Amino acid sequence: MNTPAVAGMRDVEMFVAVVEAGSLSAAAQRLARSQPTVTRQLAALEARLGARLLERTTRRMRLTAAGRAYFERCTAMVALAREADAAVAETNREMRGALRLSAPPTYARKRIAPLVPSFLETFPDLRLEMVLTGTPADVVGEPLDLVVRLGRLPDSTLACRLLSREQFVLCAAPGYLARHGAPMTIADLATRRCLVTETFGLRNRWVFLGPRQRVVDVPACLVSDDLGMLHEAARFGLGIAALPFYLVADDLRAGALVPVLARERLPNFSAHALLPSGRHVPRRVRAFVDFLAARLRAAPRTPRTGRTNTR
Repeated sequence: MNTPAVAGMRDVEMFVAVVEAGSLSAAAQRLARSQPTVTRQLAALEARLGARLLERTTRRMRLTAAGRAYFERCTAMVALAREADAAVAETNREMRGALRLSAPPTYARKRIAPLVPSFLETFPDLRLEMVLTGTPADVVGEPLDLVVRLGRLPDSTLACRLLSREQFVLCAAPGYLARHGAPMTIADLATRRCLVTETFGLRNRWVFLGPRQRVVDVPACLVSDDLGMLHEAARFGLGIAALPFYLVADDLRAGALVPVLARERLPNFSAHALLPSGRHVPRRVRAFVDFLAARLRAAPRTPRTGRTNTR
């Protein structure tokens, strides 16, 4: 495509080469063109600008005042173009190889995995290596580029980036509620079987938000640090569980689980990407964190189900 902008850039490239090389013949060699072609292009450029840029004799060549001003601007344009080429080349080099991260299993499966195809389609030369573990990984001591951590962060020198804010949903299987009755108040939870996580500060004491904070000690029939385990137990009708919305959204829509005390709110929790501070962060890692943060914050976080009646 030979648009005015493209043709103009070719003229700029030619003019800079002529001035820097010191002659039309030397410029032609640099540009891999014939000297008559460069001569015609220079004449056409001067005709288009309506100004003489070079005073030429058979023995020497010098810039006119107009040519000097034009050359200064052209060199700046060429420098910018070279910087742009170098930036793209550097990006292509850095967006290759492996990107190794650790994340909690259920969060990785439900929140990160659905986004991976789009990211790898954009950067096909990258390879993701995901280590899924419920035990917090050490981003400094292990060969990891980043760690995704849920809940409250410990004090550390690690750099962190907020990925998402998540909501807990109190829910149970319809069969369990049919057998034991749906709790009508927060206090009723003390008389129901509950499924309790060892993380996020919930344990067997659930704190509900509102105009005044309310706390209830719940009888735990199952305690686990694995949210997936609690999710399956809730689906099988074992008891009432406080689970992240991303984990139970499909079940709420399908009716396999129903909200309990839908008007009450448990505290939210956050997901962060942890990076070692003081160390160069590769472009591929920054790109992946930016991608996750943008997509995860745009996703719905609140229950959207027509079944909110716990009676």
